[in-house]
Amino acid sequence: MASPVLDERSRDVLKSLIQLHIATGAPVGSESLSRTLGRPLSPATIRNIMADLERMGYLDHPHTSAGRMPTDEGYRVYVDSLMSHHPLPSREAAAIATELHASGVSPHEVMDNASHLLSRLSRQVGFVLAPEMQRTSFRHIDLVRLPHPRILVVMVSGAGLVTHKVIEMEEELTQDDLQACANYLNAHFTGMTLATIRARLLDMMGEEAALYDSLLKRVVSVGERAFAATGDDVSVYLDGASNMLEQAGFEDVRRMRSLLRTFEEKGRLVKILNACLSGGGVRVIIGHENRDPELRGMTLVTASYPAQGEASWGLGVMGSTRMEYARVMALVDHVARTLARTLQELRA
Repeated sequence: MASPVLDERSRDVLKSLIQLHIATGAPVGSESLSRTLGRPLSPATIRNIMADLERMGYLDHPHTSAGRMPTDEGYRVYVDSLMSHHPLPSREAAAIATELHASGVSPHEVMDNASHLLSRLSRQVGFVLAPEMQRTSFRHIDLVRLPHPRILVVMVSGAGLVTHKVIEMEEELTQDDLQACANYLNAHFTGMTLATIRARLLDMMGEEAALYDSLLKRVVSVGERAFAATGDDVSVYLDGASNMLEQAGFEDVRRMRSLLRTFEEKGRLVKILNACLSGGGVRVIIGHENRDPELRGMTLVTASYPAQGEASWGLGVMGSTRMEYARVMALVDHVARTLARTLQELRA
């Protein structure tokens, strides 16, 4: 169903009301609007326009107040067609770039700091989502012997992300055996995705050479376990959950507890964020547009960005629907672009 077309006066009233509500957090009345509108309209005329906007579904009328508040639909119209877009001030943009470049020498450190930056500068929850290891390219593997039957696997992706996990092998292997396996894997599989490597290893299991060549037998056996998908293949960096305690509408203890559980459930959170990041560019998902019920009182502003030769990564801000949309969108866009450049420089 198409949204009603608003005339110029209705657009001005809706825009000013939303801006006032974002600034104050309180329902907005006609008297307040008459003082801030850029056109001479009487409070009575403004009340009539507000009543029309309420009937269209763009405003809500709290029972205890004569003022009105924007609905999710009202915010959607504001973001899509009423809001002015401005880049971040040059001084703030430069400070972000400097802080990200100085934040560390590993992608993990840089992405972790990016989530802190997003949270601090938006006063909401900031997050960065790295791609699943299964969808990234493989650069290097090290295998370290631990007390039998355990082996430490240290893997580096094409983007420079380092992951560690411990696997178990029935056969007791020396460090020289493991080094030979690692050398083979590094020589033959660099640049492939982990999913492609696993498929190749499965093919090798049925090849005659792997049945009789002791090195190939070990490579297939170790590699199949080393490259297996696990629940820890995705890194999500999240900061600022405590900021939600200061937001209007999050005073309810049960709601806040449920929201914090969502943040703690890594697999569920990754699934939610991946759905929001699909499509590329800066996206705004408002209130009931969120698929997950726990987030239907929140807004997510996200940006996805491609790493050269890698699966797309993403980041964003989540918080109250009463957020400074123009500023947060500019912030998310700038941090995404700066982070992409910083990670690319780390790979060089």
